[in-house]
Parts: sequence; structure tokens; C-alpha cells
Amino acid sequence: MKRVLGVVTILLVLSGCSYVPTYGVHGKLLSTEQQIVDCQYETALDTLQRFTVVGSSKEKARAFEFMGVVYQEKMDLEAFNHTVDRYLFNSVGRGEDRAVVIQNWNETRRYIREKRVYVLGQAECATNFVTSG
Repeated sequence: MKRVLGVVTILLVLSGCSYVPTYGVHGKLLSTEQQIVDCQYETALDTLQRFTVVGSSKEKARAFEFMGVVYQEKMDLEAFNHTVDRYLFNSVGRGEDRAVVIQNWNETRRYIREKRVYVLGQAECATNFVTSG
């Protein structure tokens, strides 16, 4: 009996680990990752903006991160820096190191680009570059 209970416990722990990063995150927010992969930036940004205001702490952190990725993809440095500042000012990012936040967001961007290559066969989306003028 103890052996069966031990095996069941191990199986629950192992299967439960895959759900932990997304547990408590709204499905609409989770779908924005695929929208970013599919180059649907404006649709993703609409959802992400909402979650930076009304989401849980976990949702806000994820929304800010994905917003940072979108602005990097769009090469909009001003909006990217503003998003980093908003994140660091928000309770979910307060006290974090700016360089570490940017590094983590860059890793997320790399992951999304790899996923895009797999899905679309290209790493970059065609964008209208932001120019100051």
C-alpha cells in the first residue's frame, strides 16, 4: 500500500510540474504568446495592456514581459524602455534589477523567435519600423 501511494505521489508531482508556470494565468493571456509567434502584435498588445492593469501579480509580470518582447520585435525602443520602467515601478517588478529584467525578456524573445521558426519557417515578422523624424 505504501509503495502504491509513493508511486501515485511521484506521478502527481511529475505531472503537476508542467502546470505550475501557467497555473492561475488566464487563458486569454496565455494565447498572446501564440499571437506574438504569429506576428499578430496589435491583437496581442490589446490583451497585454489590459492584463498589466487588471491582472493578478503573475499575470501582470507575464503581460509586461510579452509587451517588452513585442516592442523589441517592432524595434520600438522608446516603448520598450517605457514598458521596462512601468514594470519596475509596478509592485510586481519593484526592487528588480533593470539589466536582469531585460536579460530575462531577451531570453523570452529568443524562445518566441525559435518557436516562430518552427511554426512559420522565419524568425522575423515583417514590421513597419518606428522612425523618429
